[in-house]
Amino acid sequence: MIDYYQSTYSDYKNLWTGNRDLAIHFGYYDDKTKKHSDAVIRLNQVLAEYAKISKDDHVLDAGCGYGGSSIWLAQNIGCKVTGITIVPFQVEIGSREIQNRQLSDKVELLNQDFTNINFPNETFSVYWALESIVHAQDRSKVLSEAHRLLKKDGRLIVAEYTYREGPSLSKAELNYMNPWLNGWAMPQLLTKSEYERQLAEAGFKNIKSYDITGQVKPSLKRLKVLCTIFLPGAKLLRSLGIFNWQRTANVEGSLRQAKALDKGLWNYSIFVAEK
Repeated sequence: MIDYYQSTYSDYKNLWTGNRDLAIHFGYYDDKTKKHSDAVIRLNQVLAEYAKISKDDHVLDAGCGYGGSSIWLAQNIGCKVTGITIVPFQVEIGSREIQNRQLSDKVELLNQDFTNINFPNETFSVYWALESIVHAQDRSKVLSEAHRLLKKDGRLIVAEYTYREGPSLSKAELNYMNPWLNGWAMPQLLTKSEYERQLAEAGFKNIKSYDITGQVKPSLKRLKVLCTIFLPGAKLLRSLGIFNWQRTANVEGSLRQAKALDKGLWNYSIFVAEK
């Protein structure tokens, strides 16, 4: 994952991540959004509402990237947030932003792995994972770690891509998805019901899921346009040895993701659960 984010840093910076939002995730479009930066920030608000986050919470932002969601939560709700990422330069960039925005008393970013987090049991009241634990080799291990870290009655909120529930994807459809999964360093996706089962096996209760594919679709349309324009140049630069395979695969994978959504092969799901 470190190599993936190092290779794709400038693409995210130039095409997706804004100084205002620091986001490397999709956006939520509704009547409150007018542009991309509004939508990625709006998704933070939607997830916070689902998780019922208040100023009294201590949130763990697992796979926090540059800390965009962590900063938004601290600024807009007033809660304490600890963000973790395995990517050192994301901690460096995000920590500077936290200092510049005078939020050091509310937010900290740490270089840690969400499969083995260096905090005692029952440290946090909310576990937040926005398009992050999909990169884990063993998602069940991550969910068990989330359960360990949450206080009694703590809440988990996860936003993630899920395979279509039914009919089950055929072998050909699964193969069609592979350029996306490989290009984005994601070992596998689950269906909604498989995800709910893993949450239950990790010890979570009151598990609920929500399909917000319709609200996320405009983000995918934006991505599709960008990648259609950018891909020929990326292939040329790859042939000249200027782009590495991972950077080109990221663009190809992004385009395949958008096309797979058009085919109805996957959904964008939110999961909420309690300890």
